[in-house]
Amino acid sequence: MGEDSVARHRPHSCSPETSPPPPPRSPADDDDLLSEILLRLPPQPSSLLRASLRRLVAGPVFLRRFRAHHHRSPPLLGFFIDDYGDALFTPTFDPPNRITAERLSLRQGPGERLSFLGCRHALALLLNRPRLEALVWDPVTGRRRAVAFPPEFAINQGDFVRGGAVLCAAAAADDGHVHVHGNCPFKLALVFIDNGRTQISVCLYDSESGTWGDIASTTLVTQWTSSVGTSTMVGNVLCWLIHRPICILEFNLDKQIMSVIGGLAHVPDNSRPSSSFMFPMEDSKLGIGILSGQRIRLWERMANSEWLLRRTLELEKILSLKPQAEPWRPVVLGFAEESNAVFVLTAIGVFMIQLDSLQFRNLFESNFVTSFYPYTSFYTADLYCCGGKRSGGTKEGRKAILDAAHIYAVAWYHV
Repeated sequence: MGEDSVARHRPHSCSPETSPPPPPRSPADDDDLLSEILLRLPPQPSSLLRASLRRLVAGPVFLRRFRAHHHRSPPLLGFFIDDYGDALFTPTFDPPNRITAERLSLRQGPGERLSFLGCRHALALLLNRPRLEALVWDPVTGRRRAVAFPPEFAINQGDFVRGGAVLCAAAAADDGHVHVHGNCPFKLALVFIDNGRTQISVCLYDSESGTWGDIASTTLVTQWTSSVGTSTMVGNVLCWLIHRPICILEFNLDKQIMSVIGGLAHVPDNSRPSSSFMFPMEDSKLGIGILSGQRIRLWERMANSEWLLRRTLELEKILSLKPQAEPWRPVVLGFAEESNAVFVLTAIGVFMIQLDSLQFRNLFESNFVTSFYPYTSFYTADLYCCGGKRSGGTKEGRKAILDAAHIYAVAWYHV
């Protein structure tokens, strides 16, 4: 074979000008693009479950971004009831986002006597009086931290500790920055009423230092005071409703000082604990809702400490309730700060009412609820959580998930 023949069979190198273009990259294979798409999925438990086979979704960086993106509206996952010491969870989502009740419930152990006090920033606060401890619990992760009562409160089996509140330490800073709650340092406040019911005290615990602060105390206006409601956070101030007569206990987290607010004697039906709730308003103002008959009146505390009626909610009209054969008296069960929603027990069920839009939802049909603690948090379901069944575990399931992500990515790419 001659030299010309060898040259004819020698492969020729392509110049840059004649190189074929690389094959187009599928949008579903572009992690940066998919991250932006998946970031905008609704903050529901099944959203990331359906995309959980993607490596980028399972990573901690994406999960932090996902939670930060939806920071201002964490979903209401459900609520807790205190069933003789057991914290039993009732989910409010429909399938496939519905979380099994047992997944987020807490059963008390031997020697424990738990009392549920409330939830905030994805944390729950319970008292374990026989052990003279407060229990801070993250229902989603299962983390528990027991904090011993301050020595001044650790008397008479802790029965004089009548209330409390827990919050993320970063939220207490109130620096205006967006913060994502989860495995954060926390602050814990306990409310103590002495045996003679003449003095009320608050003490603040800081998990970062592991110490209690100084005890702040003030004199009670009446010796009949014994009922302390759940707390409400307004700016950097924790507030508790105190009944008989109705007044408000305020505790400033920065200065660690407290005061008692009155001036609600003229408000109708203010002596019934199940008729009132507090809520934060714009500009860190405090609001209080009083249920009287079929109406909820919303009051705002003004700069001169007077209370101004801002709005009246007619429950029969808002909820489109039909007249009942027997008279019924609604009950306020609680308020969710992060959802800005009040929960009302009626003759036909428990309703959640958004105070801004007045949109409502019938959570479940029941006219008997003894305790009610709304729980809002982000929850990334794993392959076993929603309904107790494994999703995406088969080859067909994995392919369906990736196909859906591909379609979504292509649609986004061409917008």
